[in-house]
Amino acid sequence: MKKLLLLGSVVSACPPLKQGGTERVAYYQAKHLALYGVNMIFIGAKGTIKNFSEQLQIENADVDKIISKIEFIEIGGGTQFGNAQDKNIDDKSLSEASRNLRLEMVHLAQVQELMSDRKKDYSLILNNMRGEAILIPLASELQKRFINVMHLNIFEDLATIFKKYNTDIITIATHQKEAYPQLNHLATIANPVATSSFTFNKNPKNYALMLSTIGEHKNQKDAILACQKAEIPLIISGKVRDQKYFENEIKPYIDNGLIQFYGEMDFKKKFQVYASARVFLFPIIWQEPFGLVVIEALASGTPVIAYPHGGPVDIITNGKNGFLVNNVEEMADKIKMIDSIDRQFCRDDVVLRFDEKIIGEQYSRILQRFL
Repeated sequence: MKKLLLLGSVVSACPPLKQGGTERVAYYQAKHLALYGVNMIFIGAKGTIKNFSEQLQIENADVDKIISKIEFIEIGGGTQFGNAQDKNIDDKSLSEASRNLRLEMVHLAQVQELMSDRKKDYSLILNNMRGEAILIPLASELQKRFINVMHLNIFEDLATIFKKYNTDIITIATHQKEAYPQLNHLATIANPVATSSFTFNKNPKNYALMLSTIGEHKNQKDAILACQKAEIPLIISGKVRDQKYFENEIKPYIDNGLIQFYGEMDFKKKFQVYASARVFLFPIIWQEPFGLVVIEALASGTPVIAYPHGGPVDIITNGKNGFLVNNVEEMADKIKMIDSIDRQFCRDDVVLRFDEKIIGEQYSRILQRFL
């Protein structure tokens, strides 16, 4: 069998210790493809080798069998800033605004170098990195099939590149395919979740949860307003991406009573707050590519109330595992009805549709056609 070049991330380790949906998906791809016998070169940022092995042990996976199929190569500093800071300056705010982008381009150039230097060692590329437009022309020149996983949404200029090079793409939700049906879609494969890692809880506490990157596109403010109307405590957790939005729209409401902010949590803490939440809120106002946090909440038995934008439309069935709503008032009303949702169904449905083993089998079935 020919070898796969699996491109994970040059920004964060695969898997990450905290947030990082793309990096976690790349980890599960590698894990299950290895279990299906696929030999691969796996590129991830600094910390990937350590985190990968430790996560396998946590999951009681067959470490020796999996690791024997993977050649790890670490490219990137393991954090977004990595080693980009001027060594004589400690304050990151003193670097130019484009430093993160420039650093990522440096690491993508290193990936290109590896693609060229090791071209005889692989026959197929599965890409999770967001610099696909930089990598596709080189893959074409090297005559390597390039399959791109759409962790972010397609836009017109990127679609032009895909069409020019006849790039194979795997979408992670149906809205991505519907937006650009003319592209070469191999399959729609949802993001996976390790359901065995999540504790089912049929007796939650009385609080709502919203866990995601803090920014206007995630719209934590509507979750706050809905919880105020429904008179239920809300825990907000996540990395602050938009500091101005956080300071102006979120922080004034935080009182450590009705509205609490936990910051970015590690996975052990996340498992606890997922399982104990009465409801998970996701009032996003952009086309969410998928929404990994939604299926993580459901894996704990916690029903979800979301706005109908992007991935959650594929995940949520109204009245079964949660509700799709359009505004704060509707969200507040459905919070009051949330106990009508069967938490056991929420858990069972995720196991059936999104468990890592099922998603791993889907990736294997697609890639075996080309290996």
